[in-house]
Amino acid sequence: MLWHSWECRGLFVDGSAFLVQIARREWFFDFYDPRLYAMVLGQVPIITAVFLGITDLHLLAQLLSLGLFAVPTALYHLALLRVKDDPVLLAALLAAIGVVFMTTSFFIVGEYNTAYAIGIVVAVRLVTARELTIGDGAFLVAVGLLAVRAYEVMLYLGPLLAVMIAWTVYRIRSRPLVATVLYLIAILPFLGGMWVAADSLIHPFSQDHLSRTAATALDAWQNVQFDLAMCAALVIFGWAAIRPQDLAGRRPYMFAGIFLFLLALSPLLVLTDSLVRPHAKSQYTARSIAGLVVATIVILMWLYTSSLGARFAALVALRRPEVSRRMLAFGCLMVLAVLPSNIYLTLEWRSYLETVRSVVRSHNGVIAFEDTPLAQRPLETLVESWILPSQSLALRAKRSDGIIAPPREFNAWQPFPPAEPYPLGLYMWRD
Repeated sequence: MLWHSWECRGLFVDGSAFLVQIARREWFFDFYDPRLYAMVLGQVPIITAVFLGITDLHLLAQLLSLGLFAVPTALYHLALLRVKDDPVLLAALLAAIGVVFMTTSFFIVGEYNTAYAIGIVVAVRLVTARELTIGDGAFLVAVGLLAVRAYEVMLYLGPLLAVMIAWTVYRIRSRPLVATVLYLIAILPFLGGMWVAADSLIHPFSQDHLSRTAATALDAWQNVQFDLAMCAALVIFGWAAIRPQDLAGRRPYMFAGIFLFLLALSPLLVLTDSLVRPHAKSQYTARSIAGLVVATIVILMWLYTSSLGARFAALVALRRPEVSRRMLAFGCLMVLAVLPSNIYLTLEWRSYLETVRSVVRSHNGVIAFEDTPLAQRPLETLVESWILPSQSLALRAKRSDGIIAPPREFNAWQPFPPAEPYPLGLYMWRD
């Protein structure tokens, strides 16, 4: 989180527009009500700095990145603390981090990162609860309020978590009054999140919002990191369903480990001319399917800790110490295997930002995209046409620095014409 914040990864695609709009307004950039709470919470560090009079866009970009990464990272850490003594639940949580968060969070400005973390941390709190406590109840209410306006995925995560809360109150026979009331109150915001999500789908942000989202979901296969991590997870899942007794041996993990080995080596694909390689932009395409993966992990954790778990041979096998140890080790390997590609993509992003900054500061006026190194591979894989003027404006050191125009064939919406950038006053990028 700290390294990604230092490298300003929060500026990726929409993040640059967020930075420019915050500097321009000196206020939260809160343009979409259905995701308002998650959006605003991630902007607290940068808005605090703005209120303190900081005008260095470099520092503000790092603080924006910090806020965006800190919210889901903190939620996952709270979940890790809760399950640290249960190897099976810890393995499931590590799988969620490795398969979902670390393969789809390059687009950290996307509120889905917070929504998925909410689903995991709430589920973990509920399945590990041994008694109803005021602390847990208050936590559920607070996180539930955040979930009301987090992301459209609450359409199914919201009711799932609400039912889990009701189940927790039902299964724990000792029900202190205040704690029980808090648990029951916590059901309401998760149902509210479902309602807000449903309304946002019935009345979408734009006419083509749903069609573009559906089209993006069909491109999830382009996310090599997600594909390989999912294949490894599916091997273990399938083996557990068919031959759960084998989970005590090495064979399932060796077959699944092939995909993790390929995942760890995936940065080497950049040495070829193929587009099959880790791409920062491809992480965005898997966000919809990733939500279903999170929901599946939540349900499996629920079944494992419930009385129904005894009816499934695979879940019974997981309770054996030799199996749970291997599952935990494999969960750790999943997280480690995705690190090399994440490190590579972050270094590639650093190179991209440095190139944009160099181009902007060495030219005046409008700069043709085709005349810059951004039009060549590998940097072109990080280009989002509509955001180029905003990225240029954010990285300017003085008002006379240039603005990179989108490619000549680009004719879609952009925040401002390249020749007429927003006036940002004292806000400049300082190295």
